[in-house]
Amino acid sequence: MKPFCAKSTIKTIKSLEMIKFDHNTNDKVLTCFFTGKLDTIKSTEVADEVYGKINALKTDNDTDALPGDKVVFDMSGVDYIASSFIRICVNASKLVQKGNFSLVNCDPFLKKTFKIAGLDSILNVK
Repeated sequence: MKPFCAKSTIKTIKSLEMIKFDHNTNDKVLTCFFTGKLDTIKSTEVADEVYGKINALKTDNDTDALPGDKVVFDMSGVDYIASSFIRICVNASKLVQKGNFSLVNCDPFLKKTFKIAGLDSILNVK
């Protein structure tokens, strides 16, 4: 039988496979590609990774939102989100300047979810 910490490590690795990052330094765009069902547990597990990547874009002297940098969440591989993922989106949008955060390739169900929450225009859902 494997120790508890080994199971925890495997679980974390699997959840991080749900997200891939692409940072285009020329266009100053960080794209986060998500896949699978982003339920409460998985959303919580990927949150630190997302915030870490966004915060890594800041310079040492920057404490405000990232000037000019854009963050894009590509949702083409996602068919379900929990409210905890909506919180990640809102928090991520606060880390960049207004209008520099967007969610792209959302299926109609996801678009409707953000619209009902009143966040479709604030988060630039496409």
